[in-house]
Amino acid sequence: MCDVLDKVENRGIAKGKIEDEMEGKAQVTTLMKKLFEQNRIDDAKKASEDAAYCDRLLKEFGIN
Repeated sequence: MCDVLDKVENRGIAKGKIEDEMEGKAQVTTLMKKLFEQNRIDDAKKASEDAAYCDRLLKEFGIN
């Protein structure tokens, strides 16, 4: 019985990880769109290379 519950729990965890990854991609896509609309090409490039900078820009644009 514990094996079945473990499998169900693991599926839920895996599903949550996939959903989080999809949400993260959507946030970065939105950020890139906004940066390109404002012609902030250098910021887009730096955000693609530096996770901390990307996080800072996400906060700047209120994307969460």
